[in-house]
Amino acid sequence: MKIAKVQARCLAVPIKFPFTEKPYTAGLMMVHVETDDGVVGTGVSRDQERFAVRELINREIGPFLLGKDPIDTEKIWGDAPWELGMSYMSRGGVIGHAVGAVDQALWDIKGQYANLPIYRLLGGASPTSVRAYTTWGFNVYTKEELAESAVKAVRERGHNPLKYQAVAADRGQDISVDVDRLRTVREAVGDEVQIIVDCNGKFDFSHAREFLRQIEPLNITCVDHPVYIRDIRMMVELRRCTSIPLAARAAGENQWDNRDLIASGAVDIMHANVLDGSGYTECVKVAHMAEMYHLPLGTGGGWYLQNGHLIAGVRNGLWTEFHTLREPIYEAIYVNPPIARDGYLPLPDKPGMGFEINEDAIAEYTEE
Repeated sequence: MKIAKVQARCLAVPIKFPFTEKPYTAGLMMVHVETDDGVVGTGVSRDQERFAVRELINREIGPFLLGKDPIDTEKIWGDAPWELGMSYMSRGGVIGHAVGAVDQALWDIKGQYANLPIYRLLGGASPTSVRAYTTWGFNVYTKEELAESAVKAVRERGHNPLKYQAVAADRGQDISVDVDRLRTVREAVGDEVQIIVDCNGKFDFSHAREFLRQIEPLNITCVDHPVYIRDIRMMVELRRCTSIPLAARAAGENQWDNRDLIASGAVDIMHANVLDGSGYTECVKVAHMAEMYHLPLGTGGGWYLQNGHLIAGVRNGLWTEFHTLREPIYEAIYVNPPIARDGYLPLPDKPGMGFEINEDAIAEYTEE
């Protein structure tokens, strides 16, 4: 079995923004990798840099893959730095996103070839479902919308934990807005619901430290990416200043940058994302490194259908991020995709990625 065709395309998917129902256009990149015996694997990349990712795959990675055996993922990515350039060793930025999308497709082919879901090929630690936390608290909501949507998420779907997205007012210099919004959410949902805070790397050290100090009484489950660019030295120091567990994935996303984040003692929960972190081939290495340091692995950055396989595959898998902004995207491009309820995401039992693509929708939403 050899790779015969690689095609990447960008999509613009019309959806409605969660809770507010406002029209919104979501972008993403999808790649199809086809073998000479007709097996097709797919992978996706997020909206940021999607056009650059598409061109990199179609013009550089695709031609490199032609004629190669898709089962040999370690050899493929081992050869890439020598055949394409040494930047493929560190796999940062656009290269990491492109490799991540293609690697998903290769593992999709592997699973179909072996007649097994990807999570079973990765180890099969959780054979039916994985724990899921729900990103619902978008920073574009008013405080009132935030509280109302939180209550709705808990009561109607049993979402728990909930993840809040920081506003970082005045470019991260005013923490009072986020503190007030989080107090409002805690009052709305009560003490039994777990709350995770995603700072998206928007605070400097001093403001992150003060923010964590002020929200400690709110019984926060963990804080994700509290400081700029996930600065490892600052994360280590910040962890000494708070009792709230900290989570992050390295800014470089590759195994070596993540190794430094883990070994430095900067995090209580290690995060990964197969879209940004060069796919399953790279992220499973990060998972095993985290396990050696007794750290659980979660995923951040959304795209739970792809990332759920990673968490279900490894023994230290903790949770995947069920993102309510991604849910309508998945509903548009897949046929009956699974959704999280009561804190768990069901897993497919079909081979490979396990989700049926809506080909008509892909054709309709493809953009030049």
